[in-house]
Amino acid sequence: MKGGSPMLILISSPRMRRREAHHVEEMFESGLARFHLRKPDHSAKEVARILDKLPEKCIRKVVLHRHAELLADYPLAGYHHSSIEKRISVEGSSSRSFHRLPKLAENKEKLDYAFFGPVFESISKEGHGPKVPMSAVEDYFAQPKAKGCPAVYALGGIRRKKIRGLLEMGFTGVAILGAVWGKKDPVSALEGFLKVEDMILAELKRKSKGAKGNSFPAFLNSLRR
Repeated sequence: MKGGSPMLILISSPRMRRREAHHVEEMFESGLARFHLRKPDHSAKEVARILDKLPEKCIRKVVLHRHAELLADYPLAGYHHSSIEKRISVEGSSSRSFHRLPKLAENKEKLDYAFFGPVFESISKEGHGPKVPMSAVEDYFAQPKAKGCPAVYALGGIRRKKIRGLLEMGFTGVAILGAVWGKKDPVSALEGFLKVEDMILAELKRKSKGAKGNSFPAFLNSLRR
């Protein structure tokens, strides 16, 4: 939510899915603000087939993982780097994944936002869990140096009931995958997350009236002090 950042980011299933582009378009129509297209085991040509089925207004909300050559062919929202990938210069947003707190704390790249996780046991990857205790994450956000870091999204094992606590801890928002694509109806699953987002935003707006400056951003900042 920093600087107008969305609270929710949806990451694609790593596998190709039937009617995937149709589902993604429906999700955008339901209110999804940002979609990360990540297909690590598929070619650029296969990824392009998904983009070709999306209208331009949707493509402008899609952030690409890998296959950077596609950036020249589509009006994408940005590019997301893996934790070990060399940074490339792109138009639009530039983001990166971090899996260890020291790496996040020491980052000097100019990023628009970062993913950190897994913060809980992964839903989509069995046996893939947190590398640091949640107390260490809380300590990280309590440090003054954390204020200068990019917007940070919690990744891994994200369920609706976990969102509020992660925001209060200091995360900008959450990046979700398994809790949506692991469901029989992924569009309805995503809409459930969007309802939680709306409820939290409405509550924060009410509470923001008591924050210094009577502004919503001021109240959000007060949560992270």
